[in-house]
Order: sequence, then C-alpha cells, then structure tokens
Amino acid sequence: MRISTAQYFEFTANKYSDNFSNVVKTQEQVTSGVRLQSAADDPVGAAKLLLLQQQQNMLTQYNGNIGSLKNSLANEESVLVSINDAIQRGRELALKAGGSGGAGISDADRKSIAGEIGELEKQVLSLLNTKDSAGQYMFSGSKTSTPPYVLNNDGSYSYQGDETELSLQVSDTLKIASNDTGKNILEVAINSGRTQVVKDPLSVNDDKVLISAGLM
Repeated sequence: MRISTAQYFEFTANKYSDNFSNVVKTQEQVTSGVRLQSAADDPVGAAKLLLLQQQQNMLTQYNGNIGSLKNSLANEESVLVSINDAIQRGRELALKAGGSGGAGISDADRKSIAGEIGELEKQVLSLLNTKDSAGQYMFSGSKTSTPPYVLNNDGSYSYQGDETELSLQVSDTLKIASNDTGKNILEVAINSGRTQVVKDPLSVNDDKVLISAGLM
C-alpha cells in the first residue's frame, strides 16, 4: 500500500501531538505528585485508589472515635473517683458518730456530722448528674438529655435514664462502650456494705432466711 506525502505528514503530526500530550501529562503528574489525574488514565488503578481512600477515611474516623472514647472514659473515671471519695468520707463520719457507743460525741458534734453527710449526699447527687463537654448527661444511658437521678419528696432517689450504653466503632468488627449507666454503677452492683437477707435454700416451708454479716 502506498502512502501519500500528505498522509505521511498527517500521521507524523498526530504522533508528535500524542507524544507532546504524554509529556504534558507526565509533567502534570510530577508537579502534582498524583499519577492518576482522572479515572480514564488507569481505570483499575483508579478503582484501587478509591478503595484505599475509603479505607483511609474509615481509619481516620476510627482514630477520632478512639480519641473520643479516651476523653469520655477519663472524664467518667474522674467523676467516679470523686463519688468514691465522698462515700469514703461519709463512712468515716458514720464510724466517728457511732464509735465506742457514741461516747465522747456531743449533740453538737452529731449535728455537725449530720450536716456534713447531708452536703456529701448533695455532692454525690450532683456528680451522678454530671454532664460531659457536649452538655449531655454522662450516666443516663441513651437518654442523654434526661438527668439520671432525681430526689423524691420522701427522700428517696429515682433513676430516670435507661440501661442502654452508648458505643463507638473503633474497627470494622469492634465497638466499645463510651459510658456507663447509673443503673449499672449503683443499682446492679452488689452492696456488700449492708446486711443481705436471702431465703435459706435448705428450708422447706418454714420461712427461714440467711443473714449476712453487716459491714460498715
């Protein structure tokens, strides 16, 4: 097949144009540091790159969630330490008031102790109703806009939250709780500081019970 001079020059011009376009694209890749300027450059490579970007976004989210968990649990631990300190102080005051049959404790002393215990009670209630940095109640479960505990008219307390713990995803297969509920902290835990009464499993219709040793 014979090729005319015009066809030869057209072919050569197109070849030069393609080579120039490749040089320009290479320069753009070097300048930007990005090999794939568009999906058309490498469809398979573009698909892999998109997958890697999605995975990077997920890892960034997981890392952010881990940071949030650390802050949330650190704040909760600080509050629980304060609650424990208040309870320990209340125990000390109770021992002081009741020690040696109350000998050496005047009515004024008892009144002072009672006043301090009352303040400790208010402090513990306030701590249980602590809010986090986002203004949400820490111990209400998923009912984060509801105070977990309220004082009733008869002096008792009622839990208003639920038993649903909030959680954050930290990997593709793992979620970690970001809070504890007041229900789990106070009402589910066994209270070893009080006398426990249970029905004697060996008794038969005689209403016998077993009483544990009371602890202050």
